[in-house]
Amino acid sequence: MKFYSIILICCSILILSSCENKYKKLISKKWDCVKIENLASVDENLFNAQDSAAALKIKDALNSLVWTFNSDNTYSCSIGIGSTVKGIYQISSNENLLTLTLVSENNINIYLINNLTETELTLTSRGTQLPLIMHFRPH
Repeated sequence: MKFYSIILICCSILILSSCENKYKKLISKKWDCVKIENLASVDENLFNAQDSAAALKIKDALNSLVWTFNSDNTYSCSIGIGSTVKGIYQISSNENLLTLTLVSENNINIYLINNLTETELTLTSRGTQLPLIMHFRPH
């Protein structure tokens, strides 16, 4: 009886680790943002010329977002040709949440994984009234 319990535990661990490896293999690459939904629209009538230009730069920068996920659970995020941040990521055991932790600031962002395949990654931000939906394709 004890022997069967040990075999059952080993099989369970093997199944869970193979699922984790599957999602880690799928996400471990460079992803280019191709579309962002629910990004606040820019209304030039509500801004002065300087604020409007800054808002358009922010929108363009978000549309040039590139995330690189590595197999060692580290990631980097680049926006345009400017800044790059680095951290660690974790995929939840039920494969529906992606947690990103910035190393330097100890800042945590959690995203709902809507879709993760070889050719598509779709994430929804959490904790905001109007969540961003980000669509990525491999680089």
